[in-house]
Amino acid sequence: MRIEPTEDPAEFRRRAGAFLSRDPLRHTVIGSVLARLLHGTGETATTFVSVHEGDAVTGVCMRTRGYGAYLGALPAAAIPALVELFARRAPDLDGVEGTPDLAADFARQWTTLHGTDFRQESVAVQYRLGELRVPRTPGTARRATTSDIELCERWMVAMNREVGAGYRPGAAPGRIADGLVWMWERDGVPVSVAGEQPPMDGWSRIGPVYTPPGARGHGYGSAVTAHASKRLRDSGCEVCLFADAANPTSNKIYRDIGYRPVREFAHYRFGAVT
Repeated sequence: MRIEPTEDPAEFRRRAGAFLSRDPLRHTVIGSVLARLLHGTGETATTFVSVHEGDAVTGVCMRTRGYGAYLGALPAAAIPALVELFARRAPDLDGVEGTPDLAADFARQWTTLHGTDFRQESVAVQYRLGELRVPRTPGTARRATTSDIELCERWMVAMNREVGAGYRPGAAPGRIADGLVWMWERDGVPVSVAGEQPPMDGWSRIGPVYTPPGARGHGYGSAVTAHASKRLRDSGCEVCLFADAANPTSNKIYRDIGYRPVREFAHYRFGAVT
């Protein structure tokens, strides 16, 4: 087994593209980060890692500066080598996310190595779109424009404060310029927003979705999510999204418009390295 890191998205695509393509739903987060970088609109400080056994790729993971490690499908036997790799390349790593078994194993080995502890911070449910049911909600959808940048930034910062969404400030202008943000308006006033990720291997992901507190309870988040989902499906994409397992409201509205749960991803936070 060998571990091959790279910060060159084209090189990672060459090495691991076929592996990612075998299960693009499982790897939607890695795939969307890769797609943005290949398009020239993503965060450049991302380390992609492929796991190899002979000529075959058997696993992938990544780490973007400012975030924890993100584990794709990979053999459990690769975890010790990945922990050692990130200990050298990212000693400030503060967490890991992946399927609960792999993420917990990584967290245990990381904190044993550094003499710290870890805790489960959140669990996200991955959903895929089944039969879409578009709700009847007052208002209309439109693409966000440059005039919405300040509002979108403000809403995303608020979402970070509420749920720790991991939104990177300053991303709105590029996302809006690429046509990846939708607003739901009622009486000409924006009341909800939904983003979408650039397609990769026939899949796109909805997110983030946010409705400010004063506009909640009217179905606007459901409506803008359904609109973006329909547009993506009509374009030929399969569609997925994530919801915080601890938020019954978001899980209910996504199920109500036709999303079906697939798997869970756990996020573990590490204690400070001493």
